[in-house]
Amino acid sequence: MKNGRVLITDDERSLLEILDQFLSKKGYTVSCADCAEEAVELIDRDEFDVALIDLKLPDRSGIDIVRHLRDKQPRTRCIIMTAYASVESSIEALRLNTFDYVRKPFDLVKIGEVVDAAYGYMMLQDQNSRIIDKLEKANKRLEKRKNDLSRKIMRTNEELARANESLKNHVTRLKMLYQMGRDISSDENWSDALDRFLMALCKYLDAEGAALLLFSDSGKTLNVRTTYQLEEEFLTSTLETLRDAHGRDLTPSEIFSLESYDGERIFSCLEMRRKWRENIIPLIYKGRWLGFLLVRKVYHSRLSYLSDYHFLNTIQTILSEEVANAVTISKLRNLKNFNETILNNINSGVLTTDRDGRIIFLNNRARDLVPDSLEQLHFDDLFVNPFGSGSLFEHLIGSDKPNGSVEVVLSKGDFSVPVRLNTSVVELDDYHGKTLIAIFDDLTEQKRMEEELRRADRLRSLGELSAGVAHEIRNPLTGIATTAQVLREKLADEKDKIKYLTVILDEINRLDGIIKNLLLFAKPQTPNPTKGSISEVLNEVVALLSEKALEHRVRVSIENTLEDDQCIIDRGQIKQVVLNIALNGIEACNEGGNVAIVLGEGEEPSFIRVMVEDSGRGIPAELEDRLYNPFFTTKSNGTGLGLSISRKIVEAHGGRLYHESVEGKGTKFFVEIPRKMAAAVSGNVSSQ
Repeated sequence: MKNGRVLITDDERSLLEILDQFLSKKGYTVSCADCAEEAVELIDRDEFDVALIDLKLPDRSGIDIVRHLRDKQPRTRCIIMTAYASVESSIEALRLNTFDYVRKPFDLVKIGEVVDAAYGYMMLQDQNSRIIDKLEKANKRLEKRKNDLSRKIMRTNEELARANESLKNHVTRLKMLYQMGRDISSDENWSDALDRFLMALCKYLDAEGAALLLFSDSGKTLNVRTTYQLEEEFLTSTLETLRDAHGRDLTPSEIFSLESYDGERIFSCLEMRRKWRENIIPLIYKGRWLGFLLVRKVYHSRLSYLSDYHFLNTIQTILSEEVANAVTISKLRNLKNFNETILNNINSGVLTTDRDGRIIFLNNRARDLVPDSLEQLHFDDLFVNPFGSGSLFEHLIGSDKPNGSVEVVLSKGDFSVPVRLNTSVVELDDYHGKTLIAIFDDLTEQKRMEEELRRADRLRSLGELSAGVAHEIRNPLTGIATTAQVLREKLADEKDKIKYLTVILDEINRLDGIIKNLLLFAKPQTPNPTKGSISEVLNEVVALLSEKALEHRVRVSIENTLEDDQCIIDRGQIKQVVLNIALNGIEACNEGGNVAIVLGEGEEPSFIRVMVEDSGRGIPAELEDRLYNPFFTTKSNGTGLGLSISRKIVEAHGGRLYHESVEGKGTKFFVEIPRKMAAAVSGNVSSQ
């Protein structure tokens, strides 16, 4: 059913009526005009979809109506009807964009098809126009939305740029604070690292000040660890408040406001409804309370606090972990220092090796025993294998017993020390394999003491033998002396015989002196200590030596470096010791030689030392081990008991007698005795 409007213009009435009826039946609304003027009026008044216009009209040309329609109703499709077609009219109709050109007479069916086609074309054009209008409107809306979206995107990009810049700054700050936090646990003096951390935190947060409050190891005492721009009085009251709240188990794990504590409850910062200033950040690591970080910054509302919320939570995590690490590392460092102190102060050498036997650790005592050049060498370079050839390290590592003890020699070239080596085999893991821990003790002193005990045992046996021999010899010697004296009285007039008796008596006296020395060696007298000046004793010795020194043309000198030379000794016995040593020195010197007696402090403060130094020929190295043996002498008329008796006297005083000698340059004897003898300390000294 068509609803289009059709204008028919023709000067033939019959044709108008036929077309009117025909098109009306097809459903069109038809208007007819028999002249150009009437057609123009209809065009000005109504709108038409299709116009059938006769080319030749009585008053005007049909082309004029087509032009008028194009101006007034450009959407109307025009169909030209004519019985007088020409080329010019056809070209003009085409130029005016007419839909079709129909020649009379025409078939109604044909004209109906043309009108339908024109109407359909017009409807399609209208539909296209509407679609185009919709598209244009949609395009305008899309353009507007695009512009709006572009502006939103620009605003979003600007906000993202600002957020990104803020995030970069935030990340930079967090990185720096994180690194500072790492410094807290890595720096031995973590107080400096904490100070730097608090300063940076206040700068980044624009805070007024901050403080770190930490619990003691027991977790019971809370103290200020470090502070930045906060008053001491305020910190004292803060400590009291936090101790009270924590003692009541009211402190939350969330960041909270110090001002919110009323004795019964504490509000977290997210719960605050009014302005606050003191922010407390709890530091908790694996359920253990470490302390609190106090940050002074004013927040007027919960909303203003939210801008720092995530940053503060990150700081809480970083600082909790690093403080926990720092505390643990500090404990480990203290334990390590404590262990190192023990290792470096024990009197035993300690060393460890790697799995190949290379030495990787030596304590101080081991460094004293081991030359510097050996520190990086192999275990076998230090210790001689007492089990024969092969590697001592491999022997110990491969032993079925993880612990062992053996006496070995620590040796390298001319360096040799007897040691007791205690070892433990430790297997760390598959990579490090088996390693060795060795503890060794210098046996030099022990060996010396053992030798001293053996010597003392020999001397005791020799002393007992000497006492018996002296007793048995003295009895017949007394008879011989008495008989010789009687004979000398009876033969007083026979001078040639008396001289032989005199020689006999002199030799008997010399033998008696030897016997006295034997008895003194076998059973020395107990010292009788008295208080006095030892320098006076030495001056007496020099006076006694003066004639002997003059005889040998040797100079004897004395030097006292002590401020206080008062001591408790047996003056007579010490005089005997120094006199014996000095006489040996004089006899060892060539003409023009020197013997110096020097009095000074001993190696220990409670000891004094008398040094007797001569410029003689020195003692040959092969004789030094026998020097203190009884009856050993290099003099033609000596008994070999002088130094033996002198050593016994010195040892009876609680001291020691030793020497140093360089062959060809002289000898030094040292007498070291305590200022106060043990007997004197026990009260066995006379009141004088």
